[in-house]
Amino acid sequence: MTPAAIPPLAFGTGTSWSTAVDAPLDAALVTAIMTALHTGFRHLDGAESYNNERELGAAVAAAAAEGVMREEVFVTTKLWPTVSDAPGTFARSLTRLGVSYVDLYLLHCPFFTPSTHGVSVRDVWTSLESLHTSGAARQIGVSNFNTPQLRSLLGYARVRPAVNQVELHPYCCDEELLRYCAQEGVAVAGYSPLAPLVRFRGGPLDAVLERVAGEHAKTQAQVLLKWVRQRGALVVATTGKEDRMREVLEVEGDWELTEEEVKEITSVGRKHRRRAFWKKEYAEADAAVEAEMGKET
Repeated sequence: MTPAAIPPLAFGTGTSWSTAVDAPLDAALVTAIMTALHTGFRHLDGAESYNNERELGAAVAAAAAEGVMREEVFVTTKLWPTVSDAPGTFARSLTRLGVSYVDLYLLHCPFFTPSTHGVSVRDVWTSLESLHTSGAARQIGVSNFNTPQLRSLLGYARVRPAVNQVELHPYCCDEELLRYCAQEGVAVAGYSPLAPLVRFRGGPLDAVLERVAGEHAKTQAQVLLKWVRQRGALVVATTGKEDRMREVLEVEGDWELTEEEVKEITSVGRKHRRRAFWKKEYAEADAAVEAEMGKET
């Protein structure tokens, strides 16, 4: 079966929607996902670690009963932390989601080793390739991989990752990674795209976003989302409010930031580096890369 095209705007079920392992079903999230589908989203992004795949599945089933069929919805979920049993974890995800396949299955992070989790990234990727071959994972990919980690995986992968989902906003933009993914034909999906507004207010982008938004008669959130799209990436965004959902969907409308605006936002963001997620793990990965470079010299 030919893989479905990946809808460029995904409704995310992470961050504030994440919950505890044994928490009761979150009816508010089910309602939010159904609202997202009825508003026009056709890509839902979940994960084992969010502990809310049941809610995602319940919403997909309820929406199907109201006319938005499963085949119309692109479902993404992710493997982590139980990487030592990828087939079993995937089977449990399918059960929680109430589906027979997912459109995209991602290895949520590369931050583990045989000594910490009993398996290597290569071991886990081989398992994902088998799930892909079975047809139950229509496409497979990764998340939170930097350039050296992705280059290493591509060196042995029999099935190349379709996507690398990473934190992406002007304060957290790995230019080398964007170029490498484009070169290798790996789509980039950006999560936490609104971090400059919701996590890092008070930075140098504030005035730029306000001015650019005014010039386009758009919101600052739309400017940030459009910046991600014009950098060539897919978007993963989340909200519980219908008006905000429509605001996200309008990003695909007939308007563009100018080349100068994209460059300005990128340049200003580069001066104020901030990462919201996986800070410790990325710092350790960067240190390992620097150590290897030191050995080579």
